[in-house]
Amino acid sequence: MFRFIVILLAVSAAGCSVFTRARKAQDEVSARGRGESESVAAPPDLRNRPLSWLVDFAMTNRPSVVAARLAVEDAKLNLKQLAADAPIVSKTPWTSLKLTGNAGYDVVSEQSRHLDGIEFSSDGTFSGSLSLGVLVYDFGRYGAAAEAAGENLIAAELNLTETGFSVFEEVAGAYFAVHEKSALLEVAMTNEFEYAEHLRRARDLLDAGEAQMLDVTRARLDLSQARELTVAASNDVTVALAELMFALGVDAERADASALLPAPGEALASVRQAFSDSRYTFGEAFVPARTNAPAMAVARAKLRAASAKVDYALADLLPSVSATTSLGWTDPMWIWRGGINIVQSVFQGFRKTTAVDRSVVAMKSAAAAVDEEEQRLSRALEIAIAERDNAVKARETAGASLADAAENLKTVKMQYLEGDADRIDFTSSVSAYTTALGSRISAFYRGQTAEAKLFRTTGRVPVWTEKKITEVK
Repeated sequence: MFRFIVILLAVSAAGCSVFTRARKAQDEVSARGRGESESVAAPPDLRNRPLSWLVDFAMTNRPSVVAARLAVEDAKLNLKQLAADAPIVSKTPWTSLKLTGNAGYDVVSEQSRHLDGIEFSSDGTFSGSLSLGVLVYDFGRYGAAAEAAGENLIAAELNLTETGFSVFEEVAGAYFAVHEKSALLEVAMTNEFEYAEHLRRARDLLDAGEAQMLDVTRARLDLSQARELTVAASNDVTVALAELMFALGVDAERADASALLPAPGEALASVRQAFSDSRYTFGEAFVPARTNAPAMAVARAKLRAASAKVDYALADLLPSVSATTSLGWTDPMWIWRGGINIVQSVFQGFRKTTAVDRSVVAMKSAAAAVDEEEQRLSRALEIAIAERDNAVKARETAGASLADAAENLKTVKMQYLEGDADRIDFTSSVSAYTTALGSRISAFYRGQTAEAKLFRTTGRVPVWTEKKITEVK
């Protein structure tokens, strides 16, 4: 009796603990459910943060990562909940015991007639029972269900890894976009400066009688168009900052987005490299990617889970064996019962046989999903490698073009000052120089973005080589 009381108290304490945790969790999300504002944490300090720090920050704050972690926790709890239905012929036989109890008081009312009227009386008896049941054997139901749940847990953990790679890729792409757009803004400002100098020179020549008013008007038009390009480039920087804040999982009012910008003049003076250039080909990368890419591993885990569900559907066609013993009392009588129960459904409208067919269809669908994911991986990897190779070639070509354009601009400016070149030559040389400079910057950051994509598609852990390269002038 003492042991029974101890067990009852332990179960009650566990129930109270679960109740408290559930209510606390409800209180934490109640404000969001009502659409009310919540107290927010202190804004993060984003000044001078490297890309690796930003990625780690996003892994904590992005809702998609939080949801993926909760999916892993739910899969673990599902596996734990399934263990409660394990038969005695299993690795956890103690979970097969089921103890239930009930008590009641039955009242019977009677009426009797007397000379002075009708009287009502009642009499009652106490009753109760205590039953202990154990599932002896279920012909593989629990084993199949546990295997499916285990594979779903693996899929959830791999999906968390895949989500992490996706967030990493989004943050890296947004980070490179901010630095690229900042550099292009400085290119546009350089272009504007050149045309401002052109206008000043045209006015000086007009005052000296060596130019016409038309030359000043055209120079003013060139400057206006250059300013429009600067405004557009500035807007691109704002959009890139918004995308980076979203990738980090930070609301705009919680942090200073401008802290993520490079220092004035730094974006054009140097470029930010986070990853070294890879050299492997598609053929060298695809074979290990089929094994290591998280998306492929998730698809295979779901296929194994679907196969286990076929085993469960087949086992559900067979009977289950359980043993029960119970002690009941109805004051003043005591009754003890015990026995072996074998349960087998004879006819349920073909529900169980249809469940087998559906599980087979689901398994075939999961197998097709594996093939589809492999094709998707092949395409993504081939595109990422092509983008990487294209960026490398574009960087080399743009580097040579930039050197030629800079030399051409220098020559034309000297000729223009001496009167040997006209406005068209000047504007063409400025446009060629700024275009080559922008192409050089874009090619570099396009290559860095491609390298970030390759980590996800190949399933490789990112290797950080963060540094500044002062190769763009």
